[in-house]
Amino acid sequence: MPLTSSLARHSLLALALSSLLAGCGGSDSDNDHSDHDHDHTDLSSAGRLALFDADSGDLRVLDLDSGDELDRFALDGSTPRLYSSPDKRYAVVIQREDNKVSFLDGGLYTEDHGDHMHDYAESPQWMGLTLNATRPTHYTVHDHHAVVFFDGSDAASSSVSVLSDSGIGGGQAVASLDLENNMHGVAKLLDDKLFVTYRDAAITDTTLPAEVERYHFDGDAFTLETRYDLTCPGLHGAAANHHALAFGCTDGLLVIDLAQDGQPARKLANPAGLADDARIGTLRSHPALEKMVAYAYSSQQYFVVDPEAGDAASAYQALSLPQGVRPLVGDFDPHGHHFYVLGSDGVLRLFDAEGDWQQVAEVTVAGPFSEDDAAPSITASAEHLYVLVPGERSLKTIDSHDGELLATQSLDYTATAVTWLGFAEDDHGHDDHNH
Repeated sequence: MPLTSSLARHSLLALALSSLLAGCGGSDSDNDHSDHDHDHTDLSSAGRLALFDADSGDLRVLDLDSGDELDRFALDGSTPRLYSSPDKRYAVVIQREDNKVSFLDGGLYTEDHGDHMHDYAESPQWMGLTLNATRPTHYTVHDHHAVVFFDGSDAASSSVSVLSDSGIGGGQAVASLDLENNMHGVAKLLDDKLFVTYRDAAITDTTLPAEVERYHFDGDAFTLETRYDLTCPGLHGAAANHHALAFGCTDGLLVIDLAQDGQPARKLANPAGLADDARIGTLRSHPALEKMVAYAYSSQQYFVVDPEAGDAASAYQALSLPQGVRPLVGDFDPHGHHFYVLGSDGVLRLFDAEGDWQQVAEVTVAGPFSEDDAAPSITASAEHLYVLVPGERSLKTIDSHDGELLATQSLDYTATAVTWLGFAEDDHGHDDHNH
């Protein structure tokens, strides 16, 4: 499966495995590394992709430097959603219908050897850790931790599990929290505070929560600090930056001020331009940016939102696509330079997230998508966006800085999910979930 066009200009090839691994005695972090007379040992790699092959039910690992498949792993059960772990080493495999979260080691990682850092490139392998709580749904990442929210069911309460790369490697979650009842909720771990949704048992017409609780996290356990008085009916969607945490509500946004003492909450009403009977249900953010992006699914509207604005009139700015174009996938690139949207016309558009939010580039990555077509997926490295188009059995590589199409790779199977794995950059903090 050769790569075509100019990706070779952007990827350094050939991972020098054997000599580098021998230089520090292998990859076992418990080894006694007595030779510390060398500097940071760098490997240059574009990374790897974990893809779900819907035809065979396998997880495949693709090397982006060579274009070769490194390995494949049989996956039993339902179609998964794929995410990367906080430090990008592991694929997090969420199978909601099977009540299961499992993990695949992509094989690229960095170890601290005391006086130097050492990069490793090893074969992918399936991990022994499996989380088996009911209906894992929302997955969020902030800094070096991720949180899986398990929705639960009528017979099982919701729960939260906190993950880290070191914990996954050690075969355990960092910590877990059982909640009072079930809900379609979400949780955000921000430093030593866990913000998690709460559903009063009196709410019986929906499993969506309407309140938020804050817990103190000491690294092992959680202590309830407060339940916020302000309600957020029909709560769905959450995102955070360094200053604010926002939740989507039917009547607007619940915004928690992370920088102010006591971390108080306030409400922002819905934007004036929001279509009738629509609500914000998805939020995206980037830690380097003050503004977030809110999405109303039913009306297919994007809004740039300043969560620190004084009122709704000054908080929102519409982010528009051409008439008749449905947004399919949208998020920030890892550096926060752009917000990208892939539309139903097959065009990927980049918007200036550091400036006036105007469109600055576009590239056609596929033919038009009908409503019956399998949904495309996008995953990102520090420099590239990888666009998976199931109907075309293709993988497109996009330069995330200028929108240039660098490569097209044809696949001989139908892949429906993808996530990037590799050497982590300082790009933690993409805050929402996909589902």
